Amino acid sequence: MTRKTTINDVAKYANVSVTTVSLALSGKGRISDITIQKINEAIQELGYIRNKSAANLRSGQSAIIGVVVKDIRDPFYASIITGINDVLTEQGYVIFLTQSGNEQKTLLQCANSLIEQGVSGIILCIGGQITDEVKIMADKQNIPLIIAAQSSNIDNIKVVRSDNRLGAKLATEYLINKGHRQISYLGGRMDSLTRAERLAGFADALFKHGLKFKAEWTISHEHPEVLADFEQLLKQHPNISAFLCHDSSTTLSLMLTVSKLGRALGKGRMISYFEPQIEVFSFGTQAEIYIAKKLINYIDNQPIEIGRQAAAILLQNIPVLDPVIIKPELIT
Repeated sequence: MTRKTTINDVAKYANVSVTTVSLALSGKGRISDITIQKINEAIQELGYIRNKSAANLRSGQSAIIGVVVKDIRDPFYASIITGINDVLTEQGYVIFLTQSGNEQKTLLQCANSLIEQGVSGIILCIGGQITDEVKIMADKQNIPLIIAAQSSNIDNIKVVRSDNRLGAKLATEYLINKGHRQISYLGGRMDSLTRAERLAGFADALFKHGLKFKAEWTISHEHPEVLADFEQLLKQHPNISAFLCHDSSTTLSLMLTVSKLGRALGKGRMISYFEPQIEVFSFGTQAEIYIAKKLINYIDNQPIEIGRQAAAILLQNIPVLDPVIIKPELIT
């Protein structure tokens, strides 16, 4: 049986005293940012998690962690919750799950309800902009707070998130290296930070290889006529041979359109210049596109790992100086 990592192991790895590690974990004492960084790196490298019975996040608090998710039906965030639960269950904690929807008012109500329940920490599975009010509420009660999301532009809250830009860049470069020169990006809302990050990575790869970014080849997925838009794009530009799809619904819409037009979908070589085989990279969750894995490629943004790391950092309860950004993996 593998021996569990102890606080002594962390101290030895970071080349500091056990007392220093203990003070960092409890948030007490004056410890330099450099030392905190060394301890944090040691904890992440060794996989150390504080034992609940030895040290609760807040003395006298329950063994409950509050989790707020915008939409529990979103497969990406459902996978994040799976990762969170894996770590918390192992440490004897349970999840109190709430759904906030899109309204900041509801988010504040969810956070307030969790605080009233005496939770030992809060994980926000919400991307985009979050007001300072949530952090202020948590700070007043000395409750640790962290964001686990696809993207986030928050500076004053601990964050574990996807590297959307890198994922799109790697996928686009993969397609270019296979000979594709006409590549389109489909899906996502115009106001989506995740979409903006992915488009930036998409453009990075195009520019690197001397290809033009064409705005007319990027179609958002936020109105009922999107299938008609995809069909029109393929008819007007039949030489487009590859697509990056923002999510699973976009991927399905494209697959339906390709089938309707009698085009070939797959991972092989192009059939001809005039009617190339269409190759797809999807940002959809692995579970959703498993049935089509022989036809499409997949960008795994590691949502379960995002959840696991967010839960581990919350339980460790030490400062994280920079966002923890999870590297994506290409599944081809």
